[in-house]
Amino acid sequence: MKPKVAGVVAGALVLLGGCSTDGSSDTDKPGQISGSLYKSSEGKAVSHASYDRAMELWDVAYTEDWVETGYGVTHLIVCGPEEAQPIFLLPGLFADATMWYANAGALAEQYRVYALDLPVYGGKSRPAGQKIKTVKDYTRWFTALLDHYGYEKTAAAGLSYGSWLSLALAREIPDSLSALVLLDPSETFAKMRKIMIWKGFRYFVFFPNRAKYAKFFDWMGGGYTDPESEVWFEHMLDVIEYGSVGMMDVPQHRVYEPGELTMVTMPVLILAGGKPIIYKNPEAFAAAAARALPHAEIEIVPDTGHSLNMEKPAAVNRRMLSFLAEHYR
Repeated sequence: MKPKVAGVVAGALVLLGGCSTDGSSDTDKPGQISGSLYKSSEGKAVSHASYDRAMELWDVAYTEDWVETGYGVTHLIVCGPEEAQPIFLLPGLFADATMWYANAGALAEQYRVYALDLPVYGGKSRPAGQKIKTVKDYTRWFTALLDHYGYEKTAAAGLSYGSWLSLALAREIPDSLSALVLLDPSETFAKMRKIMIWKGFRYFVFFPNRAKYAKFFDWMGGGYTDPESEVWFEHMLDVIEYGSVGMMDVPQHRVYEPGELTMVTMPVLILAGGKPIIYKNPEAFAAAAARALPHAEIEIVPDTGHSLNMEKPAAVNRRMLSFLAEHYR
């Protein structure tokens, strides 16, 4: 995709700056990163505290795990039976493992769930060593996690940027992914509305502040809110306010042409929000996804915005579980 096009938070998040961190040095070698994903130790403490508050929303017992990779230490939330088939959950841009609070319990009844904090923004992962700059880097990082847990294959699910990343990984290591669940993918199959750029600059570039960030995401969510999502939302705002990583500091997602996805033959479920928010016409988006992946199961979830996994968790969980029960082998 073109740099100006925006990810889940509209490319205007470049205002968050570069990768300067509270623990890095100006003498770091090119292509390497060290330190923290936050601007200061104080901001990190605030964001980690709100992370822990958001985890109180989880309705299933879990453990925290830290895995050493060539890209630093990756933090994961793990739940579900140890002997069950695995599923890895990839968050949206500037979100982290906490965002799966409405889904993890249902998935954990049948699967071993690994909710990831990506090593490029937010969460509790600690970057070090090589910096993730390309999809190849993401692939090496994800493969290291599979190797650590001893899995040859897994299912993966993502929301927004996490959906694009799940598909990008499937292109690189198709033999390692048994099934994909893509929730309201950003870009991936179709370009997003131009209004995303305009709103992004309005709220994130011109005199940005926390209230403006909140207004932008309220629009993206179609105005949906409840007490639980508000707790999680405050954590996401902390990550944006105190984080050191900007939109242009992470590998950019893009639209894939059908010919680029011929190796993606595993079962795929795509659920899209029914409100015309990031796509002017959700039906047109669904048609584009069908052209790119003719074998995929594609559905529009009515009356939902971009965070459909939180807005209608019962329906989304039910559909994910039925898909996985039928296709995940």
